Amino acid sequence: MMIMISSQSNVPYYPLQIEFIGIVENFETLLIGIFSIILLLLSISSYKKTRLQNILYAAAAFALFAFDMFLELIIERYYSITYPLQDLLHTSIILAILGLFFMSIVKRNR
Repeated sequence: MMIMISSQSNVPYYPLQIEFIGIVENFETLLIGIFSIILLLLSISSYKKTRLQNILYAAAAFALFAFDMFLELIIERYYSITYPLQDLLHTSIILAILGLFFMSIVKRNR
């Protein structure tokens, strides 16, 4: 077993542990994406039953959330370095999600 010392600190780390953590993180990201798709489908089903416009804002937010999670997985899988616009894109999507949830709560149905 190979033990390495990080250049930034004197704390040893084990390459297999770091690889396992990366696998768990990717699995959790995938689960979050799948859960957001389930919530999207439930929102659409609820909209069809009630015809409340506010539910469409929440459905769009869930769709953006799923898109963001799967985009993160794809970028991490196919780019070994951080994609230059990844942080800007991620924060823009999060801002849009928050705006959509805000609209779903505040906007009045007519």
